[in-house]
Amino acid sequence: MAKPATAVDPQVDFTPESLSTAFQKYRTELIVMPMFTMQPALAHMAIRTGIRYQEHVHEMKGNFEIGPYDKYKMGQGLVEITQRTLQTYFGNCIEPIDVNAIYQSLWGSDINKGEGLKNTPWTKRVCAYIMAQLGEKLYDAMWTAVRNDAGTTTAELFNGFCKIEDIEIAAGAMSAEEQNFFPLTESITAENAEDVINDFIWGNGTTWAGVHKKLRDGHSLKLFMSDRTKHLYEVAYQMNHGSLPYNQQFQKAHPEGKANIEFVALGNVPDNYLSLTSKNNILSLWNQKTADEKFLVEKSLTSHYDNDFIANLFYGEQYLSVNKEMLAVCKADPTAASSGSSESGSGSSEGSANAGTEGAGSESTGTEGAGSESTGTEGTGSESTGTEGENNGQG
Repeated sequence: MAKPATAVDPQVDFTPESLSTAFQKYRTELIVMPMFTMQPALAHMAIRTGIRYQEHVHEMKGNFEIGPYDKYKMGQGLVEITQRTLQTYFGNCIEPIDVNAIYQSLWGSDINKGEGLKNTPWTKRVCAYIMAQLGEKLYDAMWTAVRNDAGTTTAELFNGFCKIEDIEIAAGAMSAEEQNFFPLTESITAENAEDVINDFIWGNGTTWAGVHKKLRDGHSLKLFMSDRTKHLYEVAYQMNHGSLPYNQQFQKAHPEGKANIEFVALGNVPDNYLSLTSKNNILSLWNQKTADEKFLVEKSLTSHYDNDFIANLFYGEQYLSVNKEMLAVCKADPTAASSGSSESGSGSSEGSANAGTEGAGSESTGTEGAGSESTGTEGTGSESTGTEGENNGQG
């Protein structure tokens, strides 16, 4: 490709050494680039770093109260300590970088920038773009990811919040009786969105008592939903209350009468889903503190023209506690879906020569909610009895 006469050489040498040097020079900036890309969600969560594989937190429970004096009174003295595991998963990314394509992009899109190209740190910009792409994929999968040891994509690296909830529901730790899971039986529409959210918070008078009063009255609560669900709520509110004198704007930041509950509408949250919790209880888990998290560029092993971008990263998610005072979720019952799929598969198998589809239930590995402050990590939790960290010697 001939260089135009008026073009100025960008003075960039995209060698493995230059890119790798850029990663090392700007490591402190680049390593947090995925977090910046995920900021729309992370701004409403607690971030914990320094978690390599697993760390355990604990929550103390008991039923103690003072009553009228009785010299013969004797309580049970029962204190229950439950453990919850915070886990990050080790993943990697190996992608080729076409050096010639970068050169062509420079000449094609920046030809008119003249002298400005001379001082542009292109190696840093390429590295930052790659790291931001990793963050975008993590952001997209935050609720919907399902861990698959044999997987190859970000959506198979860790368990997202929906899968974490499914495991707890299958284990019986979350249910309508426990007052932390409200099964949704219909899709959220512009006609029922306001009713669904109000029923979720306050109860429907029959099968659901509403979220627990301690959760409902907590501070800095986040009601996570899809951006579409929030739009439907706002449409429903205008249809139902458009003539109210105090209804001055279309957008709503809180449910009616609950200013302590903030709507958090995100594009990566699935439709027909609501999750109410505090910022301290919903955790984004990272490592970022050990040498096995590497970001480097080396000469490709498969092409004479390419360089290979190599990244190793720990990431995971968890609720610090799933008890009714800390979390409540509204969505379709995953156990009912599994049961229905299984029955359908069995009938299909019996009714034709073709094999039917068998439904499988979620593996029950969840534990009851926990809360503690983790030594050497960031983010705050509920009152605790201490943190017990485990860094497994894998790498």
